[in-house]
Amino acid sequence: MTEEEIVIENPESIEVKGVSPCRNIINILSRGFKQDKNINTRTPSITLLILNQTIDIGKLFINLWDNSCLRVCADGAANKVYNFFQDEEERRKHIPDYIIGDLDSIDKEVLDYYRSLNVKIIKQTTQYSTDFTKCVNLISLHHNSRSFKEYLQKNESEPNYGIELESGIHIFYDNMMQEVNRLDLLPPMNLIVVNGIGGRFDQTIHSVTQLYTLKESDPYFQTSFITSTDIIVLIPKGGTMIEYEHKMRKQCIGNCGLLPIGKPTTIIETCGLKWDVKNWHTSISSGKVSSNNRFVGQGRCYINVEDDLVLNIEVYLDKLIEYIYT
Repeated sequence: MTEEEIVIENPESIEVKGVSPCRNIINILSRGFKQDKNINTRTPSITLLILNQTIDIGKLFINLWDNSCLRVCADGAANKVYNFFQDEEERRKHIPDYIIGDLDSIDKEVLDYYRSLNVKIIKQTTQYSTDFTKCVNLISLHHNSRSFKEYLQKNESEPNYGIELESGIHIFYDNMMQEVNRLDLLPPMNLIVVNGIGGRFDQTIHSVTQLYTLKESDPYFQTSFITSTDIIVLIPKGGTMIEYEHKMRKQCIGNCGLLPIGKPTTIIETCGLKWDVKNWHTSISSGKVSSNNRFVGQGRCYINVEDDLVLNIEVYLDKLIEYIYT
């Protein structure tokens, strides 16, 4: 017998209690913005991945950059970073660690500039994977393969660091993954992606699919897309607790949406939304989607889903920047 679907309209502030313990915790502040002093566990390291669109998040980009331990540009994204910093002193303070791609989109002036500053520039010509995939394979290698970093150092004077031009990064990555016995033992890392949403629709859809793909192939990534209007993350099946500071929610966060982009699913229970639901079937094809919802939980919100779905959190960019820098 199918359980009854329930929708509950809550007041603007409620206490979130009586929910099951959560294996999955998403703290919005730890997603690259600033450290939350209330977090007891060690925050995973942050990697910033920049894709090839205009950087439109202002000072938030500098904040994300400064909080990251690794910065990677996908091909022509190097142009966008170069042009973002108009002051030469600031530009030299913000040098990417890697540039990777087929290098057909990067300006020669920019390529020569970063090469002169010893940025690791790796050419990969294969058209059977996107620059996004090339980047995340490289990021995995950088964080998890000592032999890869030793190889780069040993071959730093060789063309392309001795890496095969077509798909050498993928070969290194595949070899590393064959040596890893348990992916869940690899240290978690926050992967912050900017410029991945917007522009061409097919590229946006590809970016969203990476939330699902990386959960299976590289589950140690805690991936977030940051735009001028949204934070976009994957809510994995099971119970997830979304954590945030009360002041941040009140000043910087607007609506949110629970988006079953992967496939139809059931939202088993939520606690801390303006419109909480139980046993609520949701799908794109039916148009039955929890959009224009919002957080009302005091400091947190609980979401339990039968299958993975995408959560977008609206942010007020100017207010978020003000909040971060005060």
